[in-house]
Amino acid sequence: MLMVSVEDVRYSYPHQRERALDSVNLKVKAGESLFVTGRSGSGKSTLAAAITGIIPNITRGNFQGRVTVNGKDTRSTPIRELAAEVGYVFQNPESQFFTLKVDQEVSLGPENLGLDDVDERVEEALRMVGLEDKRHESVFNLSAGEKQRVAIASQLSMSPEVIVMDEPTANLDPQATEDFFRVLENLTGRTLILIDHRTFRVPEVFDRVAVMEEGRIIHEGDADELMDRDFRERYGLRSPERKFSLNKRNRKGRTLLRTSGLSRSYGDGFRLEDINLELDGGTVLGVTGPNGSGKTTLARLIAGLLKPHRGRVEVRGSVGLVMQDPDHQLFMDTVEREITFGVEDYNPGDVEDVLRTMNLHRHIHRHPHSLSGGEKQRTLISVFLYRKPDVIIMDEPTTGMDLDNMKRLASWIERLREMGVAVMIITHDHEFLSMVADDIMVLRNGRQVNKDKGDLV
Repeated sequence: MLMVSVEDVRYSYPHQRERALDSVNLKVKAGESLFVTGRSGSGKSTLAAAITGIIPNITRGNFQGRVTVNGKDTRSTPIRELAAEVGYVFQNPESQFFTLKVDQEVSLGPENLGLDDVDERVEEALRMVGLEDKRHESVFNLSAGEKQRVAIASQLSMSPEVIVMDEPTANLDPQATEDFFRVLENLTGRTLILIDHRTFRVPEVFDRVAVMEEGRIIHEGDADELMDRDFRERYGLRSPERKFSLNKRNRKGRTLLRTSGLSRSYGDGFRLEDINLELDGGTVLGVTGPNGSGKTTLARLIAGLLKPHRGRVEVRGSVGLVMQDPDHQLFMDTVEREITFGVEDYNPGDVEDVLRTMNLHRHIHRHPHSLSGGEKQRTLISVFLYRKPDVIIMDEPTTGMDLDNMKRLASWIERLREMGVAVMIITHDHEFLSMVADDIMVLRNGRQVNKDKGDLV
């Protein structure tokens, strides 16, 4: 039985001439699992919005072609009715939150659809994503990874036939990602469509892969093809490997960042405690650890956005912080103005150089919020690459980033290293850390548990 059908779909966003989808054809059978990947800006998230009916019912534009889900035309079927057929987990979980409490968020969908046994649905959905103990928490007290799992649970509670997920593991630590794929393995009978750059566990769980480029599906095949290095290199795809080794370097400059006994506590009992680190110019420190371990809190303490309750932060020079969610920092009306905001007498050639090396030069006059998630992330990173602060902290910089652009960022970090900039990378992305990091600091439950120069697992 055919569950999802996309027939000759062409679509361009409002006020954009370039097609985000260009003659896309796709068929997914009931119970089949499809992994959709491709370079950043290739149309993956747009395809997801078309399958769920958000395009063209909510997001307007020039839409041609036909999409059906379980036999229902997404253009003519009310969104409320489609919600019972297809669930959608957004790239940014906060953009789909409507309530303050976890249990309220997960129960909202089935209550509005008039479904029975809402409490049981909520309990089961939270159990499936490992958040039973967070049922009565505020969604805004959760880590980014926990927020993503709440978004997943809010869809599971409605028991849709199709679940479309747009980079749901982007903010999850390795163990949470493993747990997430275990959940998917147990969703027998559901039709799953996963959109992502990271390919970890995909060949083991998914049936097929579709590769997109410039708004088209350019390849469809068996998911096992992702294990082939030549296949991945042909399409610029990331490796599903689980273990990477650090590329050790010994170049160091003067100490630009030092924390001594750094501590910060929260009202819910969480405490970042006794963090001691030194970061020299020309070195790259990777900071990793489980969701909710205090990594983002550490970044905000160093950048001065939070005040420590105990301990000190000493910085020589300026600090730049690339936040995890680029929407929180992008506020100008063009990419060029975003880069040059507050800079007098800038050289347009220097701006062009940064944007070209980050593969954003074609979007220099685009509004930043019209870009894909990966393009927004690269725009924000470009802001700080252009300014070159003495210390730069990047919080999950590879979210939404394909392999080619990840390599571009790695090249820029090498340039910053050569300039004597101290770089801190906060990430779960061990593949990226293997490219750039000199050393690793692991946080767990708010404590610094070790620094490791060996393998990343």
